Amino acid sequence: MPTTRSGKQLDATARVTKPRRDKKTAPKPPQDTQTADAGPSTSPALFFWRETDPHTGWLSQWYPCAFTDNDGVVYKTAEHYMMYQKALLFSDPYVGAQILAAAHPRLVKALGRKVASFDDKVWNRERERIVRDGTRFKFTRAVSEEGLKRGDAKDAPLVAPLTLRGLLLATGDREIVEASPMDRIWGVGFGPAKAEGARARWGLNLLGKALMVVRGSYRPRRLSRKARKHEDGAYEEP
Repeated sequence: MPTTRSGKQLDATARVTKPRRDKKTAPKPPQDTQTADAGPSTSPALFFWRETDPHTGWLSQWYPCAFTDNDGVVYKTAEHYMMYQKALLFSDPYVGAQILAAAHPRLVKALGRKVASFDDKVWNRERERIVRDGTRFKFTRAVSEEGLKRGDAKDAPLVAPLTLRGLLLATGDREIVEASPMDRIWGVGFGPAKAEGARARWGLNLLGKALMVVRGSYRPRRLSRKARKHEDGAYEEP
C-alpha cells in the first residue's frame, strides 16, 4: 500500500475532525471507463496506487473518506478500518484506540505492526474478509460532513456516497490493480508504468480483488432497476 507523507498521532479521546482534501484533487472518472451494464471488458487494467492521484486515488486504502461500521465506529480511511480490525482480532484494544485516533494512515500502518500477539496464520486467514468489509463500508456508509463538523459523527445521519460508488461502478468489468512497487500482497509489486509488462511476475493484488468483489456486489441491485429509466433514457439514482 502507499507509503507517502507522514502523520501525527492524536490522543485517543480527541474528537473526530474532518479529513482534509484538496479540492483540486477531487475524484475524477477513470479514463476509458465502461458502465456497470456492459459485458466482459476488453479495456486495459485499471492501475492505482497513491491516494493523491486525481483519477484513481479514491481506490486507495489511504483515501480520506470517513465512514462508519455497523457498530457506529468512525474510521477516517479504509486503512484505519483494516488496522483497527487487526487490533481487535488479536485482542489489543490499546493499540486499537491509537489507530482510531491517528491522523494519517501512514501512522496507522506503523501502529498496525505493533499489535500484540500477532499470528501470521490467523491474519492470513482473516485479512481478505476484513478488507472486503472495510471496502463495503467505505462505499456505502460515509459520514455526513455536518456530523464531522459537530464532532458527533457517530450519531450523524448516514449519506449514500453515490459519487464514489458511481466511480466504482463506472469501471465496468476492468481489472482493478493496486500497482504498488513495494507491496506484493495487497498490490502486484510493480508501479503503474511497469505493471502490465510484468504481469507474469505479479504479486497477489488482494486489494484490487477486494474492490472487484465489492463492485460486483452492487451490480444485481443496479441492473434490476433498468426498468426505471425515464422515457428519455436517463437513469435515476436511488
